[in-house]
Amino acid sequence: MENKLINYLIELLKIPSVIGNEKQIADFVEVFIKNQNYQFIRHNNSLIAFKDFSPHKKTIGLLGHLDTVPGENEFTGEIIDGKVYGLGASDMKSGIAVMMAIMERFKNQDSKYNLVFVFYEKEEGPYKDNGLEPLLSKYDVIQKSDLVFALEPTNNVIQVGCLGTLHASIIFEGKRAHSARPWQGENAIHKAANFLKRLADYGIREYEFEGMKYMEVMNATMVEFSGGRNIIPDKFVINVNYRFAPGKTIEQAKKDVIELVNNEAKVEFTDLCPSGNVCLYNPILADFIEKFQLPVEPKQAWTDVARLSLYGIDAVNFGPGDPAQAHQKNEFVPINNVIKSFSIFEKFLS
Repeated sequence: MENKLINYLIELLKIPSVIGNEKQIADFVEVFIKNQNYQFIRHNNSLIAFKDFSPHKKTIGLLGHLDTVPGENEFTGEIIDGKVYGLGASDMKSGIAVMMAIMERFKNQDSKYNLVFVFYEKEEGPYKDNGLEPLLSKYDVIQKSDLVFALEPTNNVIQVGCLGTLHASIIFEGKRAHSARPWQGENAIHKAANFLKRLADYGIREYEFEGMKYMEVMNATMVEFSGGRNIIPDKFVINVNYRFAPGKTIEQAKKDVIELVNNEAKVEFTDLCPSGNVCLYNPILADFIEKFQLPVEPKQAWTDVARLSLYGIDAVNFGPGDPAQAHQKNEFVPINNVIKSFSIFEKFLS
């Protein structure tokens, strides 16, 4: 099975699936599901696969997104020094390959749990376009899960919860003028100086929730302005990205941003993603951690654990990919990580 597992990964890596272009890889996964004789639902380029549910078993979901960010990889599908290279190798086609191998492993054999497999599109883009949402809102299969593993890159460490994230446009307005006569105008960029100083001083704020320590950060990530190099600008917009800890609501996070702006500019929130629950109370998760003596960490990023939390579904991040390789040029995943992830799931589900 190990050879098949790595071959699945190489096949997946050879299919381009940059966000918004997931049809080819979704078609590939659909054919695979049919060959394993699972029931499935397809919605656009997302799929849910499952067998008949036994009322005497708990249900585990395995979840992975099919898309990647845009990027370059000079070694797609190659194995070099025990690593498989390709765009999405760590984030998260290695997780998809593990899911496929688990499907095949249990296609003709009972598992200790009912199994639900979720492959979905458009995770790497805006929250509102995410392909998992219609699967949750239109169908009730995923909701049967007593625990979901999102096979995001974690180096086979359990990462609980996840940061919420929001983007806000901080809009400073001034008056246009010639740069040789600035007194005739009002420089919108200069008006942002005090806010930018406070933002730079925001630093890293430790926030503890359910025994886990998360680092809250707020940063300027992009700017827009009106005018040219010899014009005093009448508008300056700063995109602020705030990563906030579990236990804090979106409304509380918005309030944090508004307080930092201090009425010096307009604030328009453009993308709002909730934080994820820390479900260490879940008995299946506790058994999983204990059986394999797995390290447990807070998830210092956003994942769809948060979206599942909104639907009352316990979920954690646990996958073979290396988080440090996510979105990198010449991304790779260590083969040993992939084999270990499959082995852990196989033993736990048997």
